[in-house]
Parts: sequence; structure tokens; C-alpha cells
Amino acid sequence: MSKNVFLGAVLFIAGLAIGLSFATLSAQQREGRRGPRLPTPDELPQEVATLRQLIPTNSTIMMDVQWHWTNLWWAGKRKNWPLAQYYFNEARGHIQQLVRKNPTIRNQVDQTDVDLQGIVDGIDTSSLAMVKDAIAMKDSVVFEKNYRTMVESCYACHKSVGRPYIRPQIPTAQVQAMVNMDPAATWPQ
Repeated sequence: MSKNVFLGAVLFIAGLAIGLSFATLSAQQREGRRGPRLPTPDELPQEVATLRQLIPTNSTIMMDVQWHWTNLWWAGKRKNWPLAQYYFNEARGHIQQLVRKNPTIRNQVDQTDVDLQGIVDGIDTSSLAMVKDAIAMKDSVVFEKNYRTMVESCYACHKSVGRPYIRPQIPTAQVQAMVNMDPAATWPQ
């Protein structure tokens, strides 16, 4: 009988240890779902300063726009309309990111504030929408015409913020050879 009592005590202790470890693990998992603790009011200024350092610069955001807009050109020229739509969405999303970051931007020439949000709202409903429509129509001729109009809109924006030296052009070389622009590509599978 003492053997059974001893075995029972061992099993009870083992079960208790396993149960406690599950409870601890579950608490850790629940805490992980909540995320990190929020900063205290005293920590908040440092937290904000740290986060501001992580925000990309305007030029970084615009390099992303350039990358996607250039790839959009080549996808459209190859009539790969789903890929063109993807690059259009990415470019537009980065433009919107810039406006969220800086709805107003300083003109570098005359030191006035420029309503970037207003400019982008106008472009979004005109020349940018025209490119989107050309992609939806899968019309190469209209796509090229509307793409050129959008590049002119880009330059008008650059001039309005005092950066006329940033003069966009129709791409002359595909910048990313990794993505196959051929809509009939069969590899990789």
C-alpha cells in the first residue's frame, strides 16, 4: 500500500508541476497577445522621439514611388495588366504615405507652405485615376498617353514644392530584372 501512496504522491506532484507550467505558459501567451506594455507618461517624450527616427524621409518614400512607377511602365508596355495594377497600387500607396507624413510641405525656393494634401487629392482624381482606368481597360495606347500625363503631374508637384530640378521622365531602362514582366511567363511554377 505504501508503494501505491508513494506512486500516487509522485503522480500528483508531477501533475501539479505540469499544470503550473501550463498556467505560466498560458499567462505568457496572453501577455504576448496584448503586446508590449504602454509607456508611462514620463517615458512618452522619449518614445515619441524614438518613433520619429523610424519614419522614412520624404526622399525615401519618393524613391519607392519612383521604383514602383518605373516598374508600372514596363508592366504596362508588356501588357501585364495584373502586374501593372500591382505597381500602380504600390506607387499610389507610397504617395499617400508621404501625404500622411507631410500634408503640408515647405517650398524650398520661396519658403512658403504648400498644401501637399490638396495637390495629391487633385492628382488622385485626375491623372492618377486616368492611369488606373487605362490599366482596367487594358489599353496600351491609352496607358502610355495617361502615364505621360501623370509624369507631367508629378513634375508640376515637384515645381510647386520648389524642387524643379527633380524632373521625371519616361523610363528608358527596366530597373528590376528579377520580376518577369511577361504575362505569358511559365516559370517558375
